[in-house]
Amino acid sequence: MKLWRILWRIVAGLLLLAVIAALIAWVLRKDIARNYVDREIKRRGVPASYQITAIGPSRQRLENIRFGDAAHPDLTAEWAEILTRTGFSGVTIREVRAGGVRLRGRLIDGQLSFGVVDKLLPAPTAKAFTLPDIDVDISDARIGLATPYGAIGGRFDGRGNIANSLNGKLAVTVPAARLGEKCDALNVTAYVDLTTHDRRIGAKGPLRARSVQCAGGRIESTNMLVDVIAGEAFGRIDGDVAIETARARYAGALIASARAAGRVKWANAAYKVEGTASATGFTPPSALRARGLAMIARAKPTPLGPISATLSDAISAFFTGSALSSRFSVAGDKRGGRIVLDAVRGRSVSGASFALTDGSTARLNWPDPRLAVEGGMTLVGGGFPQTRIIFDRQSGGRAGTATIAPLVAGGTRLALSPLRFAYGARGLALDGAALFDGAIGGGSVSGMRIPLKVRGGGLANDCLVVGFDQFRIATLALSPARLSLCLRAGQAFVTAPRLSGRLGETPLLLSAQSARIVTATGAFNLTSVGVRLGDAQRMSQLDLAAFEGRVSAGAASGRFSGADGQIGNVPLLLSEAAGTWRFSQQVLTVGGGVKVADSDPARRFLPFVSEDFALRLANDQIIATGHLREPVSRAIISAVDIRHNLSRGMGKALLTVDKLQFGNALQPEALTPITLGVIANVNGAVSGIGVIRWNVDGVTSDGRFRTDNLDFAAAFGPVTGLKGEIALSDLLGLVTAPGQSVAIGSINPGIAVTDGEVRYRLLPGLKAEIEGGRWPFAGGALILEPTVLNLTQNLDRRLTFRVEGLDAALFMQQLAFENISVTGKFDGILPMVFDETGGRIENGKLTVREDGGTLAYVGEISNANLGRYSRLAFDALKSMRYKRLTLELNGALDGEMVTVVRFNGVNQLPLAQTKNFFLKQFNSIPFLFNITIKAPFRGLFTMFRSFNDPSQFIPTVLPPQLAPVKAEIVPEKPVQIKESEPVR
Repeated sequence: MKLWRILWRIVAGLLLLAVIAALIAWVLRKDIARNYVDREIKRRGVPASYQITAIGPSRQRLENIRFGDAAHPDLTAEWAEILTRTGFSGVTIREVRAGGVRLRGRLIDGQLSFGVVDKLLPAPTAKAFTLPDIDVDISDARIGLATPYGAIGGRFDGRGNIANSLNGKLAVTVPAARLGEKCDALNVTAYVDLTTHDRRIGAKGPLRARSVQCAGGRIESTNMLVDVIAGEAFGRIDGDVAIETARARYAGALIASARAAGRVKWANAAYKVEGTASATGFTPPSALRARGLAMIARAKPTPLGPISATLSDAISAFFTGSALSSRFSVAGDKRGGRIVLDAVRGRSVSGASFALTDGSTARLNWPDPRLAVEGGMTLVGGGFPQTRIIFDRQSGGRAGTATIAPLVAGGTRLALSPLRFAYGARGLALDGAALFDGAIGGGSVSGMRIPLKVRGGGLANDCLVVGFDQFRIATLALSPARLSLCLRAGQAFVTAPRLSGRLGETPLLLSAQSARIVTATGAFNLTSVGVRLGDAQRMSQLDLAAFEGRVSAGAASGRFSGADGQIGNVPLLLSEAAGTWRFSQQVLTVGGGVKVADSDPARRFLPFVSEDFALRLANDQIIATGHLREPVSRAIISAVDIRHNLSRGMGKALLTVDKLQFGNALQPEALTPITLGVIANVNGAVSGIGVIRWNVDGVTSDGRFRTDNLDFAAAFGPVTGLKGEIALSDLLGLVTAPGQSVAIGSINPGIAVTDGEVRYRLLPGLKAEIEGGRWPFAGGALILEPTVLNLTQNLDRRLTFRVEGLDAALFMQQLAFENISVTGKFDGILPMVFDETGGRIENGKLTVREDGGTLAYVGEISNANLGRYSRLAFDALKSMRYKRLTLELNGALDGEMVTVVRFNGVNQLPLAQTKNFFLKQFNSIPFLFNITIKAPFRGLFTMFRSFNDPSQFIPTVLPPQLAPVKAEIVPEKPVQIKESEPVR
């Protein structure tokens, strides 16, 4: 190493300073002895000046010695003495003494030079360097060296034999040492006791540096204590070294203090140091801490949140500082070296302790600075799970097995199988499995098994089987399941997931065609999602075409579309639902639109839509609200409020109808097909409340609705002023208790019938039981007979009306027939049939009571061309007393009605005055009338009003499509033959 060579060259230079005078004397010993000093110095070409102040047989003294340029000498000395000894071998130097010696040198390309002094040194030889066997006594000898590593200054004081018994003090200072391209040291000092023994050099004392800064690292207040022995050629060094620092930083890591002590050996340019080291206040880099905490923080919003919080606290506490200790061995040569650590122990202030296991080592080689570990290590305490890592042999610490004790925090448990790991050019590879128990998604899971396969620091693109033993959220409990999960390009795909379990006591099945999760963003989507809740007899089902969302900050939200379904036994179909959803803090909210239809094939009502449907699931309760609208008019039909308890499997739906207005924009046939062909042109408002209830035993419903004024057209005529309230004991089945009633202001099938009441009840299967009805009618009563009507099928619906005590005079007065006067009371029956073509009367019949009545037609005959027999008949009608009169009716109410009128009687007044002798013969004789009338039923009575002009019958009162139809009176037998002449 260059540093070691430099240090030992400095020591060698200082020793050279101590013996320089002796060397000079040794070179010139014969000349000095012969007093030829000047001549020898000149012969070597060394500029020099000195004064010989004393010379004798055993002592020579020189003063003011200068070697080199006078202005910048390489060597100066205040004085020097050479003590000699004369013997049989001649004169020898016994001792060299010197004081105030100053030597200047330079280190160039690894070669040390002292200027002109080099000429006084012996020529290099192949022989190894040896210490001279000369006694010296040196005081205040100093050296200055200019080197590429910085200026070096030194001082030496000492005495004794250089080869065997030298004792001296060596002081070295380096103000700024450049130890490499990126390594500097400030205020480097050394104070060393130098000794020699048996031609070996000993050095003992402290070396200090105020700071050392290398490649981004910095060490403050470094103190080194050396106690070494070197051979005279410095080819071998052996001794003890101890070093301590007050503060050290490197790459963001911090050590408050460190100590090391060991044995140093240097031989043949190879070195080895063995010893122990310790450090306190070790703090890893803040960036490492931030990365560790950031990695842990990613798990906080996940089910691993409690464990991540514990680990985060453990890491934060661990990074506040630790104490380390280790044995070490450093060995190398000019080609490279290595550091080997064993018995590594560490303990954090947090209480965490870590160590290399017995027999384990960590190695760092150079020039390829790669850390390698053999054996294993442990970590325990301080909030960390007990961890043991065993490294594979020959892997250099890059592969092995980690065994981690289960992590438990906040009711969450994570157990890891032994993890196989390897670190290579492509990053980290990890294989194992995790077993998780704890809270997830607002619920809890147990026995969740997740295979772990990491490549390059991320999850590997592979297919895994993920499973769990049980999953619970509120009253939802899923049975053990296994899911096939495939990872590709940062996404996770689940093919045909299928989960089963129970919601409370209710069976549950969840399925989907596919599921996709983007692991980096938390986005996911599912297709063809199916939900089945309940047993086969009362199953709730929901199917969604698409369901997507994103998990972020502990919450999930997204959209859904194409949702269809049905709630248990509730006969309502939900379809075309779409909207948004959000799940946060164990609360699920859903909003959007949905279509609601009747599940019964009979279609008791037509589909509705809701544009403001909102659902909230929290605390085991579902609350759903919205408004149902008619799809075309967008009219609000009902407000809906649904409440459902998941654990108890029961709930109810409240339907509120607030003044639902029928008119031009909305008719009942837009809501239900039941009214189609029965009523039309409805005008009025309906209000009420309906309730649907369900539990594990089934579904019940009821409701109450009323109207205060409803007008509509029916097959039997317009109805006005209908009012009343209906109490439904089964809202969905449209069933009521007996005794329901409505008041009807008027019905006008051609003649107004007012102030009636109908009693009824609705039966299961959309049937209506008419309990009876009654209207005041022309001094008598119109009575609706009991019957049952089927409202769901295109069957004939039969109603039978009875007429009791109809007063003919009041009836004609009500019809405003001014030219006809009739008396008598009538009874009868009017059977009516209603089907898809309309309403009709079948075999209706009205009959006058036994006491008969009178009939008088007092109008003018409008047709002057009547025959004599016709004139006879009309004259007879001017005052007719009849005993029998019947009306037989057959035909459509909104089409042609065939009415047969049969009555007989006697005219009570003379026939009209006439010159016709024939007519005068028919006074006080009985008449029999059989008349068949064909006309629209509603125009029939108008025809009577226009009796004296049949050609003008009904066109003003019929609907346009019926306007061309004309009334026709067809007598069974003509009252006038064609050939009759008109009366003149």
